[in-house]
Amino acid sequence: MTTSDRLDALRRDTRDTRRALRGRPDAAQTAPTQTSPTRGRTTSDPRRTVLLVAVGIALLLVGMRIEIALGLKVGTVAAMAAAPAWLPVLARFRGARIFMAAGLLAMLSGVWLTELSSVDHTVTTSLLIGNIFLIVELLSGVGLILWARQLMSDARIAIWFGVGLLLGVNADAALYAESPWKFGFSTGATVVLLGIAQARGSRWLEIAALVVLIAASAVSDARSSFAILVLALVLTVWQLRPSRPSRRVSAIWFVLSAAVVVIIVYNVGQALILDGYLGDAARERSVEQIDASGSLILGGRPELAATVALMLYQPWGFGAGIVPTLSDITAAKTGMAAIGYAPNNGYVEGYMFGYRFELHSVIGDLWANFGIPGLAFAAVMLVLIGVTLARGIPSSVISALVLYLAVRGGWNLLFGPLYGSVPLLILLFGLLLVRRGETVGELPYGRRRVRPPRR
Repeated sequence: MTTSDRLDALRRDTRDTRRALRGRPDAAQTAPTQTSPTRGRTTSDPRRTVLLVAVGIALLLVGMRIEIALGLKVGTVAAMAAAPAWLPVLARFRGARIFMAAGLLAMLSGVWLTELSSVDHTVTTSLLIGNIFLIVELLSGVGLILWARQLMSDARIAIWFGVGLLLGVNADAALYAESPWKFGFSTGATVVLLGIAQARGSRWLEIAALVVLIAASAVSDARSSFAILVLALVLTVWQLRPSRPSRRVSAIWFVLSAAVVVIIVYNVGQALILDGYLGDAARERSVEQIDASGSLILGGRPELAATVALMLYQPWGFGAGIVPTLSDITAAKTGMAAIGYAPNNGYVEGYMFGYRFELHSVIGDLWANFGIPGLAFAAVMLVLIGVTLARGIPSSVISALVLYLAVRGGWNLLFGPLYGSVPLLILLFGLLLVRRGETVGELPYGRRRVRPPRR
């Protein structure tokens, strides 16, 4: 055989291998196994085992969020160290490069806006670095998970990550003492339980896990978690229906039906709260919020009114290292007072605007710190969530875990602080993005065993 023939043969083998591995996250797991010549049984490659353990530990560290300094996390360092491995993987997932580009553009805008606003605002370098590290944490974490999906199942990734969330619970926090489940273990436990259910490949096990988690939220006065889990349960049960219309009709029908479901869940949940099914404390707090603003959402999240007021006051944002001025705080308070909320309190003056802009909303925080590009980054996230669910749920291929993460992610984009939302956003977009060459309807649910045809 000539050298040219050997090169042609090598190219064909490489091409065939790539085709075999493309779009199959579990195919890579079986590739390195080999048969022992002496015992005649299958053994795993030790190097691959070490790699899987290393990736698992990196996922664990990202979930734990151990801080080094100035907002830099140990998990972020581990994810960035793996960048040479996950950067080439981005091209294999639809929307991944747009997601990364939007995040990078937002970071640059945050630095530029800080310089622009420094004329009449105080600049804090540590705040600027911390906000930049927060976006780096999000982008590198998503990249790490996309690479991990080439090596292990989505369910195993979620379990590693969920255990990290559990180990990272801060038992010294003031809110933890008030309710360890609500402010400590609920998120990590939800990810782990739904990850285990997905690994088993059973819809009914997912439904049972969601019911247990809904009951735990009900008895722990967790109103938002209760509503999120109920909506995830409804969408999971929805996928058990037998009818499968065409893709376009399914997507349109899902969007319309989902809007109706959200309205129904909101009203039923509000009725249950006001009737005392989630406890007297939740009922009394909800009644006060409705009486003050006329709406449970506005009353429970007055930060939304502050965000709108600030956007009208300074549409281009402020900057990642900017400390609010008295004029900024006054504009925000005016918007909050307009909905009947009394803004002259320690929460507004100390937490929301004490030393940074904390608008208790991913969208609001991204806009305040990174300007219009930050708002565009949030829009990219919303579009990716909406498009994937609109295509995947009608085909009954979205796991309960991803449904929970998507609903929780949508809620946090509107009503959750950026810092606390980053871990679940990492897991959400790491598992949500679809490989190129596949449609959502072609994705396998869980891990199905392929049985050989009967002879």
